[in-house]
Amino acid sequence: MSAAPVVLEVPDLRGDGFILRPWRADDAPSLSRAWHDPAIIAGSQPPPDRSEAAAARWIEGWEERRLRGLALDLVVADFAGDGVLGEVGLWSFSATPDPVASIGWWIHQEHRGRGLATAAVRAVATWVVAETVLARVQAEIQADNAASLAVAQRAGFHLVTDGNPQVWLWDRRP
Repeated sequence: MSAAPVVLEVPDLRGDGFILRPWRADDAPSLSRAWHDPAIIAGSQPPPDRSEAAAARWIEGWEERRLRGLALDLVVADFAGDGVLGEVGLWSFSATPDPVASIGWWIHQEHRGRGLATAAVRAVATWVVAETVLARVQAEIQADNAASLAVAQRAGFHLVTDGNPQVWLWDRRP
């Protein structure tokens, strides 16, 4: 018998210069552009079809993935909520026996280097362990992805496994 899925509500999170919000249909061009960015490709697994139409289909499935407990993908947006600066996503939720979620992120090239990823990842990880049944958030980062390794460290994750990928953890440690 499998455990019931962990369905995460959409949090109301914001930070210095950004808000986190659900994906919208008009975000498809920005998502497609991200799927073509070599730095994002190197640190993630975008789909083979990276067209705007494919991005629109992916966005259309956003709410279903959330309601099935499969993922919660949030846009890092400007305060007006219009401009997509990046994304923070959670997936692989498991409430038992080890309450954990995986996390990943990306920021569009023109917005990198401003601390957005660090602040957004910290906000999501803090929310997950404080407001949900999940006690830990883990990031698996390739050892040559210096930018994401720095984000994890600056966001407050601690290194658990120093391999390739490295495993970084945010938890309810005292």
